[in-house]
Amino acid sequence: MLKHSRTMVSLVAAGAVLAIPAVGLAKENGSKGKAPATKCAKAHKASFVVHGTLVSAAPDDATTPASEATVTLLVTSANSHARKSGDIPDMDAATQGVQAKGATLTIAAGDAYTVTLKGYEGTDTPSVGDRVKVQGRTPLTKSKCAAPGTSTADRYGTTDVKKVRISDRAADA
Repeated sequence: MLKHSRTMVSLVAAGAVLAIPAVGLAKENGSKGKAPATKCAKAHKASFVVHGTLVSAAPDDATTPASEATVTLLVTSANSHARKSGDIPDMDAATQGVQAKGATLTIAAGDAYTVTLKGYEGTDTPSVGDRVKVQGRTPLTKSKCAAPGTSTADRYGTTDVKKVRISDRAADA
């Protein structure tokens, strides 16, 4: 009997020793996980996707190391982060949220992005009205990590465009 009670007391004591550090690491509100300061330390990147029709395009000069490619599009749709980032102007201020449809967006030269042409054959080149898809990432500060009173557009950083795909809508004449 004495042998079993010594074993039981040893197990309870070992469990208590292991539980003490876990109690010390728990947050005051009782939830588990990292403290808010460590969650805010890492920058969050949000997806930036815009669809539209081509207004104009200037190709990149392959002989120079810098990118001279410029693409201008008429926005037909944009994801939530693209609308809220402040890169696309609000087309209807009377309606709640940012109405991106109908805005003009220019992807400037100098950004390190790739332009992909899809569906073009032979000497066919991009023309006005072709479909355009812009993809990138934009840094986002979480609302609980931002200073009080910070607007939604101010929580977004400078968008980094990675890809622009231009798709041929119809054969050129």
